[in-house]
Amino acid sequence: MSDQNKPTPSNQGAAGGKPALYGYTVRPIGNGTKSNWSKIAAAWAHKDGQGYDVQFDALPVDGRLVLRSARDDQQSETEVVDRSPGGMG
Repeated sequence: MSDQNKPTPSNQGAAGGKPALYGYTVRPIGNGTKSNWSKIAAAWAHKDGQGYDVQFDALPVDGRLVLRSARDDQQSETEVVDRSPGGMG
C-alpha cells in the first residue's frame, strides 16, 4: 500500500489527538485477588473506520494486551485493581 492510500488515524492530527483505545499489560499481584494494570499502548481509529494505528511504549512479557476504550477520567499510568469478591474490579 502506498503512503498516499494508507489509512490515517482520524483523531491523531498534528496536536496528537486523543486515542480511541488504550492498551494495558495486566499482571496478578500476590494470591491473584488484585491485578496491576500498566498502560503500555494507545490506538487511534482510521478515518475509514476499518482499523487502528497502535503505538506501543512497551511490550507485554506474556504476550497479552488488554484494550480498553479511552475515557476522560483516565487514572494513573499504573493502577491496582481489586479482583476479590466484592472488590471494585
